[in-house]
Amino acid sequence: MESIFAVANWWNNVKGPLADAGINTLIGIAVVFTVLLFISYVISLFRYISVFEKKIAAKKAGKTAQEEQIAIEDVSDAEEGASETDDLELIAVITAAIQAYEEAQGNAVAGDLVVRSIRKIDKAKWQRA
Repeated sequence: MESIFAVANWWNNVKGPLADAGINTLIGIAVVFTVLLFISYVISLFRYISVFEKKIAAKKAGKTAQEEQIAIEDVSDAEEGASETDDLELIAVITAAIQAYEEAQGNAVAGDLVVRSIRKIDKAKWQRA
C-alpha cells in the first residue's frame, strides 16, 4: 500500500512543474503561429506594392518623357559634332602610334606616313588572335 501512496506523492510533486512546462509550451506555440500569420499577411500585401509603384512611375513618366525628349535632342546635336572630332582624334592617335613603332624599329617615316582609311572590324577577329 505504501507504494501506491509513494506513486501518488510523486505525482503530486511532478504535477506542478509539468503543468508549468505545458503552459510554457502552449504559449510558445501560440506566439510562433501569431508571428507566422502576421508575416503571411505582410507578404500578401506585396501585390499592392507593385500597383503603387506603377502609379508613381506613370506620374513620373509624364514629366520624364518631356525631359527625355529634350535630352535626346541635345545629345543628337552634340553627337554630330563630337563623332567627327572623335574620328579625327582616333586617326591622330593611331598615326602617332604607328610612327612611334616605326621609329623604334629604326625605320624613318618622318613625313611618309599617310592614313588613307580606317575601318572597324568585328571583335571576334581580335579574340581569335
